[in-house]
Amino acid sequence: MPPLNARLIVLASLLAQACSAQALEAQAYRLQLDDGSTYRLQSATLARTTKAVDQPSPVLSARPYAEEIAWAAAEAGLDPALVHAVIQVESAYRADAVSTKGALGLMQLMPETALRFGSPDASEPKANLRAGTRYLRALLDRFDQRTDLALAAYNAGEGAVLRHAGNIPPYPETQRYVPAVLEKFKAWRSDPTEQAEYLSGTRLVKAAPEKAPPRHRSRKM
Repeated sequence: MPPLNARLIVLASLLAQACSAQALEAQAYRLQLDDGSTYRLQSATLARTTKAVDQPSPVLSARPYAEEIAWAAAEAGLDPALVHAVIQVESAYRADAVSTKGALGLMQLMPETALRFGSPDASEPKANLRAGTRYLRALLDRFDQRTDLALAAYNAGEGAVLRHAGNIPPYPETQRYVPAVLEKFKAWRSDPTEQAEYLSGTRLVKAAPEKAPPRHRSRKM
């Protein structure tokens, strides 16, 4: 078996690759071994790789509104492929689309939702994309980064997902919608140029916040 220091160097390297490949914050994660021991990567250890982690799919650059979608996705911290997938299923890239319920534009936003996320005119493409991507970002954050639940909430509403105990609601439309978007997302998403390889018996876990050391009060004589 390699000496402990050598194994720790390997673990640090693997964690650096994992954080880089998955766009994770290095300080927030640790590698945990089967015996329960954990190893944290210090922020200085994680070096930026010269390769781009994700290469945009050339298919997306040929889609309508590609530049506007890339801009809005970057601002919201989303994979452009996910935004394209939502738009394809929601409106088929029709900026003038209006649903029977009154949802508008590329991302089919209700006017009140667009206003909630800073866009008073949901029919204007850039404003629609800005509000729609912010809304999708908020749903991902609310549902613990679960894309399936965020999409279910986008289609059926946040309350519907919560009422069904954090599951995809059993509505036929939503049951069709989520797989349709995920299928497009899988087909269009970026292909990582670097993959993290994990040692057997390790996993990446969220690190608990460190407690501040107790403060000692000086006694007055």
